[in-house]
Amino acid sequence: MGNVRRARELFDAATVADKRHVAAWHGWAVLELKQSNVNKARQLLAKGLKFCGGNEYIYQTLALLETRAQRYDQARQLFRQAVKCNPKSCASWLAWAQLEVQQGNNMAARQLFEKAVQASPKNRFAWHVWGVFEANLGNVQKARKLLKIGHALNPRDPVLLQSLALLEYKHSTANLARVLFKKASTLDPRHQPVWIAWGWVEWKEGNISTARELYQKALSIDSATESAARCLQAWGVLEQRVGNLSAARRLFRSSLNVNSQSYVTWMTWAQLEEDQGNSIRAEEIRNLYFQQRTEVVDDASWVTGFLDIIDPALDSIKRLLNLEQDPYIKTRESIKNKSGDSESNIDEKLIGPSSSHYDGNAKEFGSEFDVDSFVKERLSLDANRIDVQLEISGSPAPWRARLPRNIWMPERRQATTFPKSGI
Repeated sequence: MGNVRRARELFDAATVADKRHVAAWHGWAVLELKQSNVNKARQLLAKGLKFCGGNEYIYQTLALLETRAQRYDQARQLFRQAVKCNPKSCASWLAWAQLEVQQGNNMAARQLFEKAVQASPKNRFAWHVWGVFEANLGNVQKARKLLKIGHALNPRDPVLLQSLALLEYKHSTANLARVLFKKASTLDPRHQPVWIAWGWVEWKEGNISTARELYQKALSIDSATESAARCLQAWGVLEQRVGNLSAARRLFRSSLNVNSQSYVTWMTWAQLEEDQGNSIRAEEIRNLYFQQRTEVVDDASWVTGFLDIIDPALDSIKRLLNLEQDPYIKTRESIKNKSGDSESNIDEKLIGPSSSHYDGNAKEFGSEFDVDSFVKERLSLDANRIDVQLEISGSPAPWRARLPRNIWMPERRQATTFPKSGI
């Protein structure tokens, strides 16, 4: 952990020496957000605007704060100011698009994604998030094209291939997905989500031993990450489905040792006990989740970890595979959406009217953006001929490891300890 007090002193000195030092005002505000001092952060951002004038980073951070506070009209106004300050800010367009996706304004979101790729044509985040967005709406051909364009522009990025592999598994063949997973894992052997997603596919295909090996590979990279916790939970479900209940319980426990806040893991474990007729034990596990749950007020990690929002490797997996979410969160969101405005107040000169329908004809909805023409003119790519360069010389063989007889248990544990209440 850094010295927060010393950092504040340095930021203060920088702003005293130069009141127009916008990076100092913004950096200080981000520091306060990390400490959950939201009001202080707002004051610093306001001073940054006062002394430095309009700045895309300050407007963008303020917009994210307004989004967090569910003041969506104010957030849109701030995003609009951010892109006026810098129309080439891909991050601002993407953050605004995420807001519209959350509000169900799909046509508005699509046009914002178009703005993002025009602002930064080679940005891997823009092509990836737009591709996943289209996949979620069922526009498979569009999603496939966007992900392939992103890969052609960023051939060393495993995340694009990972999402493309999941898309092909769902809508094409398992063998094609395997080829893509193999290529992604070769590009970055330490990218855990690729191994986890590949393991999930092998499990669904009935290749249990191969799935275990792939999960083991993911855990051997780092056993104390959020990805490791998700891997342990997925592996636990696998063992539960094949009848290895003791192993499943150990894996769920190991997952919670890494991330004790996972609603899905707690409830999956509780359901296992319920299915086995252990209703009392199931209720104990549910109660333990609520007893140890950490309530975070004004948590700013969603602001400072913005790359996690626009590079959602794991979120892509969750959405493409339709993994469950916390029903309490879903209930609150459904109530909020019903009570909120159904119409977007976005300036239609910039973003057209929202619509949840799309049939490939952009002009019908007021958008004249043509992806094929854009990549051909700006990037010298023929979108209709782009294809991932695959090495299909033989069937893909996943990474092999010598596995112990017993189910793997993590050796390292985070500071978060597992609840002591008889688990």
